[in-house]
This record gives sequence, structure tokens and C-alpha cells, in this order.
Amino acid sequence: MVIPLIYKVILFVINISAVYLAFWVYFANPRSRINKLFFILTFFFLFWVTGGYFFNFSSNLKFALILGRLLLGIGFLSGVLLYFFSLYFPVFKKDNLYIEKIIFLMGVIVFFITTFTSFVVKDVKVSSIGVEPIYHPIGMIFYYISLLIAPLMALKNFFKKYFIIPPELKIKIQYFLIGLLIFIITNIIFNIFLPLIRGSIQYWQIGNYSIIFFLAFTAYAIVKKELFGIKVVLTSIFVVAIAILLFVDLLFLTSQKWMMVVKGITFCLFLIFGRSLILSVIHEISLREKLEKAYEDLKKLDTAKSEFISMASHQLRTPLSAIKGYISMIIEGSYGQIPELVKEKLQNVFISNERLIQIVNTLLDISKIDLGKMEIKKEPVQIEEIIQSCYDDLKIEAQKKGLNFVFEKPETPLPKINADPLRIRQVFMNLIDNAIKYTPKGEIKMTVSQKGNSILFLIKDSGAGLTEKEKKEIFQSFTRGSAGLDYFIEGTGLGLSIAKKITELHQGKIWAESEGKDKGSTFFVELPIQ
Repeated sequence: MVIPLIYKVILFVINISAVYLAFWVYFANPRSRINKLFFILTFFFLFWVTGGYFFNFSSNLKFALILGRLLLGIGFLSGVLLYFFSLYFPVFKKDNLYIEKIIFLMGVIVFFITTFTSFVVKDVKVSSIGVEPIYHPIGMIFYYISLLIAPLMALKNFFKKYFIIPPELKIKIQYFLIGLLIFIITNIIFNIFLPLIRGSIQYWQIGNYSIIFFLAFTAYAIVKKELFGIKVVLTSIFVVAIAILLFVDLLFLTSQKWMMVVKGITFCLFLIFGRSLILSVIHEISLREKLEKAYEDLKKLDTAKSEFISMASHQLRTPLSAIKGYISMIIEGSYGQIPELVKEKLQNVFISNERLIQIVNTLLDISKIDLGKMEIKKEPVQIEEIIQSCYDDLKIEAQKKGLNFVFEKPETPLPKINADPLRIRQVFMNLIDNAIKYTPKGEIKMTVSQKGNSILFLIKDSGAGLTEKEKKEIFQSFTRGSAGLDYFIEGTGLGLSIAKKITELHQGKIWAESEGKDKGSTFFVELPIQ
């Protein structure tokens, strides 16, 4: 017969592969309980699969009946072993001792009922597909329901572990579950569902032979420390499956020589294509892993940078504050009168020291935001009142430059928003201060209004303007527009970056619009009403 020959070839390959996997896993760590369990489980499954072949094609019906009952018992014990396997893979987690005892006892009872009584298998018969069991209807339902209990509890254990174990172990469970689900689904379809519907086990081999997927995925997950991506494994399975089908078709299902030549060429071309496909997927995943590692390294460096800036800023702020205090006292005459020329120079030092303190505070703010340590203390605030105070503080600077500086305050109060008043004020101060610095002449106009469920602030100036590139980059750290070099050389390029991050911490948005260079700019801040 042609079909039994195919079964022999496939069964031989499965047995050789499974034995290799069993010893590979065992000798990888002979003392490990999980490795020992996998070793035992593999031979239970092999007995079940190989015994199924000898049962189906047996010529001795008495032997077939004994073997058939034993196979069902072994199949059930394999499910029980799978449950205990789930307790230790990938890490041991102590479960309920009573449940373990109940499952073990249930396994022993069902094994003896199935193997040594006619409750499940009454007899056997010979059909067109070989020897088939004759099931007792109630016994068969009892067996299949019992058979599902242990594997389902094993799946429950794996899913529970998946959400609590470290990320590097999760991929091991992913491999195991892929193999297990392939095996369970094919067995439910071909060894449970179709026999119940058709009253025949015609396609039992498909379900039984799918065990190799479970064994291969699980063995790889147990032994390998660095696992290939699931994408590589699935691609490899796809290629191998098609290659096997082409090989079987060529070897057993083709009789014409010219067609064998065509299919042989097709098979060889597919092997070349399949190998290239697998290598390309491996290369793609390798590149992605390198990028992910580089990204993680970059994040660590960025965190280290932020921590260094934070530490340096703290260390600098204390002596600068002391310098500020002493200079202020000297200027005020606390240590005696000093010449006017010296006082004038000390005032310049005081201003420079004040500028250094502002830079240090800015660096400290940016590091706090990057490290996620900036505290936002929200409270109900009247946003137009904050803008008014900023306007009052900076209008003298605008008047010194002869600018038409206008704030159109709403006639009726706007809805209050939940915000940190000090941090939001910092945002508006930065935008208004920038507008004054980068507007040599003309006007600056500010408005604030309600827009749906948000408060919208805008500040429009007739100053330096922004290019398209600058509009995209202006809110990045240490980035300044080209006008910064022309109008305000001493800037750090951090003000707008901090403003953006503070706004985002308030679930708001900030952006800029400009018609181009020397055509003015408009900055917008939108904050939600909560």
C-alpha cells in the first residue's frame, strides 16, 4: 500500500527527531527536573504515536484491542505529565498541593479504567482504513472530557506565569504555547471532533504526528538561552512543511518520469528559495535586535546624561546662590562703602551670576522632566490672570524696545483649569520673553479664549519669523532658530523644549506657525478644561 509507506517514512522521521530532542534536552542539564520531565514526556508521546500506527495496521485483533486500550491510558497519563510539566516550566511556581494530588489520582484511576476495562473501548473492528476501536458511547464521552482537564489546567498555569515572569522568560512560554496549541488543535479536530461526527478515526495520523511540533518548540525553549524570533521559527515550519509535501508528492504520488523530473526541479528550486527566505528573515530579525540593543543603550546613556545634569545642577546652584547673596550684600554696603566703579562692576557680576543661576535652573528642570521626576501640583487656576501677571512683569522690557505690546484680556472670566500655576506661568513667561527678544520692532499681541473643551492662548509677533525646518525643530532640546544668533546669543535652546514638556505634562499642546523668515511668528498653547 502507498499510504502505509508514507506513514512509515513520516513515523520514522518523527521517532528519530523526537529521540534526538529528548536526549538533547536531557544532557543539556541532567539534574534539572524540567529536563527530566521533558525526557519522560517525549517517550510517553512516542509510545502513543508509534503504538497508534501498530494498532491501526495490526493483523491480530486481540493484540489490537489490548494495545488500543493501553494507548488511550497512555494518552491520558501524557496529559497528566503535561500538567506537572507546566508547574516547572520555565520556572517553578508552587501550586495547590491538593489539586496536584487530585490530578495525579485522577490520572491513575482513568488509566486503569481505560486500560483494563471495556468501559471506553468495547472492542475493535477491521475497516477500509485498518483496525478501528469500537467505543462505548458514555465511556468515550467520559474519557474525552477527562482527557481535556489536565491539559487545560496546564494551559492555565502557563498563562498565569506569562504575566508575572520576567520578559526574557516570556518568549520561552510563547514557543511552548505555539507548539502545544498546534498539537491540541489538530488533535481536537482529527482525534475528537471528526471521530464524533463521522464515527471513524480515519484521520488520526494527522493529530498524532503533530506531536513533533510540540516537542521541537518545547525542546528549543528549554535548552536555548538566546531564542530566535517566533517569526523565524514559523517561517522555517512553513518552508519545511511545503518541502515535505513536495517531496512526498514527488516520491510517492508521481508515476510519469517526465513529471518526476519537473517536480524534482521544482523541489530543488523551492529548497533554494526556502533557504534564502529563512536567511533573509534571520537577517532582518538580527538587524532589528541590533537596533533595539542600540536603542536601549541610547536610553541608558540619555538617562545617565540627565542624572549627571541633575547632579551637576544641584552642585552648582548652592555656590551660585551663595555668590549672589554675598555680591548683593557688598553692593548694598553691608561690608562698608565701596567705590562707584567697583559697585558698577559688581552689578555686572551680579547680573552674570543671575544668568548662570537661570541656566542651572533650566538644566535642572530639563533633567527632572527627562527622568520623570518633575512634580506637577495641579489646582484650579484662572489662566488669564496668570497671563496678565506675566504681561505686567515683562511690559517694561517691551516698552524699552518701543514695541506695541498688547494683551487682549477676555471681558468675561474663562473656565478655570486644573494646572500647576508656577509651571504654567513658566511656559507663558518663556513664550512672551522670546517674543520680546526676537522682535526688534513692531508689535506683540496676546489673546486667550475658550475653544470647545480647551483654553487656547496665542502670542503673535512681527519679529524674526521661522523657516519650515525651524518650525519642526524649535521645540527640541538645545535647538535654536537662526534668529537666536542674531538677536540673543546667550540662549541655551532649552526654553521652548521645557515649555513643550510642561504643556504635555498638563495634557496640552504647543506649536508654532510662521509665514517665513522675517515675517513674524505665532505660538499657540492649548490646555484642556478639566
